[in-house]
Amino acid sequence: MPLDREALRQRLLASFRVEAEERLGVLAVGLANWREASATAESIESLFREVHSLKGAARAAGLGAIERLCHAWESLLSAARHGQLTLTPEHVELCRYALHAVQGLQAGQELDEDDQTQLIESLEAAAEGEAVVLPENVPPVQSTAMPADPATVRVSAPRLDALLFQSETLLQHKLEAQAHARALKALADSFQPQRARQLLGQETLKPLRAGLDELAPSLRDALKNLLDYVDWSLAQLDRQHFEAVRLVKAGQHLALGLAQLSENLREGLEDVLLLSGRSLLESLPAMAQDLAVQAGKRLELHMRGETLQIDKRILDELRPVVTHLLRNAVDHGIEPPDVRTAQGKPAVGRIEIELLQEAADRFELRIRDDGQGIDVERLKKRAVELGLMSDEQAAELSTGEAQALVFASGLSSSTIITDLSGRGLGMAIVEQAVERIGGHVETESRPGQGTCFRLHLPISLSIFRAVIVRVAERVFAVPALAVERCLRLPDTAMKRLENRPSLVVGEQVLPVWTLAEVLGLEPTPINGSELLALLLKVRGDRFTLLIDELLGDQEISVKNLGRQLIRVPNLLGATVLGDGRLVPILHPQDLYQSALGTISSGPALASREAAEKKVQRLLIAEDSFTSRGLLKTILEAAGYQVATANDGLEAWNALKQGQFDLLVSDVEMPRMDGFSLTARIRADRELSELPVVLVTALHSAEDRARGLEAGANAYLVKSGFEQETLLDAIRRLI
Repeated sequence: MPLDREALRQRLLASFRVEAEERLGVLAVGLANWREASATAESIESLFREVHSLKGAARAAGLGAIERLCHAWESLLSAARHGQLTLTPEHVELCRYALHAVQGLQAGQELDEDDQTQLIESLEAAAEGEAVVLPENVPPVQSTAMPADPATVRVSAPRLDALLFQSETLLQHKLEAQAHARALKALADSFQPQRARQLLGQETLKPLRAGLDELAPSLRDALKNLLDYVDWSLAQLDRQHFEAVRLVKAGQHLALGLAQLSENLREGLEDVLLLSGRSLLESLPAMAQDLAVQAGKRLELHMRGETLQIDKRILDELRPVVTHLLRNAVDHGIEPPDVRTAQGKPAVGRIEIELLQEAADRFELRIRDDGQGIDVERLKKRAVELGLMSDEQAAELSTGEAQALVFASGLSSSTIITDLSGRGLGMAIVEQAVERIGGHVETESRPGQGTCFRLHLPISLSIFRAVIVRVAERVFAVPALAVERCLRLPDTAMKRLENRPSLVVGEQVLPVWTLAEVLGLEPTPINGSELLALLLKVRGDRFTLLIDELLGDQEISVKNLGRQLIRVPNLLGATVLGDGRLVPILHPQDLYQSALGTISSGPALASREAAEKKVQRLLIAEDSFTSRGLLKTILEAAGYQVATANDGLEAWNALKQGQFDLLVSDVEMPRMDGFSLTARIRADRELSELPVVLVTALHSAEDRARGLEAGANAYLVKSGFEQETLLDAIRRLI
């Protein structure tokens, strides 16, 4: 697959186009007003900020021509802003020329290099107070936008999610209609015995009617009334039976229609949300080569399975996961060329990324390298050095348990901080992200031969298979991805080892709990000589849960518990079964943690729990949403939790209301600039120690001195795509 560096900036370019259209519109209106009246300080300030933000957005998107043009234009407005020159009609006309040139470049038109150079020189000369020389050839902008396809409508992903939720509600109505149809059918069938008795009873009633005249008047009237009531009741019975039969047919027709409508709507919406895996993988070759160059290594990246269709929401969650695993493979896995050659390996390392469909509703993402593998001894040594476990506990760890330490938060096998190595949080975040979307990670590694991470994930977020069980007279659903086997064993399989119950499954001895015990329910006494259990696998650990009854497995639609119950222990969500019952969906990872909480933890778990640390929260203050989005993407991919603010004042309010570990701020912003924001932070008793990184295009020594005087911990000058410089500064500060 050839390198396509434009793919790496594709999302930034789309964001830039939206932002540029808005800012160029503001600039056009501002310049038009200047023709009607003299420019005010406020209007000059407004236009300066728009040009400055447009320049930053162009830099983030890698559009050098627009960046250079905006830089020269910004210099002219800056001189006017500081009172170094007075704007004349010639200056305004020159600004209009600059606007037309930027509009043309943004719309995809080509501007002759000589004409662009002449325009930049004219702007810079005017900024120095020289006479204005208007360029000769700056054509007016012409829209190159393609006409909208009348057969295509653009809909945001959140709205599609809302429609998908409504389709699941329709599914519930279908299930209810089917249940009503079955009830009506049972009601209609219940008339049949009575109708048979009615036919037999007609012969019995005839003699009674014939003998009415022979009875005394009082008895004759009473019997006649009774017979009339019987006749009316039989007629009503016939009408009710006919109505029941009609309702059965109508109910069945309605249930069938709702079923077809629900299924077609659900499948249609899910198809809309399905994207090819290419959207996840297309930017990786360029990224891999950049990482290899930075690390002084050589590698080949091979990718397969790009055509696999996956839920867009799954792909969005996987992007930072894949990015981190790729960075880890380059930094920790692939060896330098001379080391590989000395080991008898090819000098060029190999990384494979593959998407495989495991079943109709799930797939596997496999990332494999042929590097040095996971050094379990180094991991155990680092765990001991960090105080996560004792030497004795480390010695007791099996190879699998030691490899699982890579997912322990705060533990890194790297002894120094480099541009690629983080602070030991990345793999923990990878595991959490995969589990959050209903998947799990498996690790395979051999010293000197490489490492393979297998991510087992659902194709769609809304529908997956679940095992339905009954425990303590309650029904629960367990995601089938976490269930290896359903076991029916004799009670003699239960053993008591190390003072706790265990099950012998094959040649393995597995810990066992009752699901009722884990959920805090009153356990049902075990009757009979058999045990029913689920064998689950979580984070490489196998364990068993005893249940009362196995009700089968089926596809279920997941419904979240609402904002008030966004994270309830042991619960992943809820679903509605075919009979209308609302059933909780259990969270396998939480179940394992809850189960372990009932006894003393083993050494591997103790190391993991001790390693859990708080993930750093960062705040970004940036008025350009293209630059803001770029910074947010970089920092989230690095494992940080990120919040954003549109300007200095909004950032100040966020800092006073929330807890953050570091601030990344632009300097030129409306309402409150980065210098003022930093000074205010340093003067605040609660925030005075907060690390502040200023990222700006202002590169003069005077500006740098002002930033450090205000109290910034780092002052970084924007120069293209300098993400590693920023990440390194953040790592050193927190």
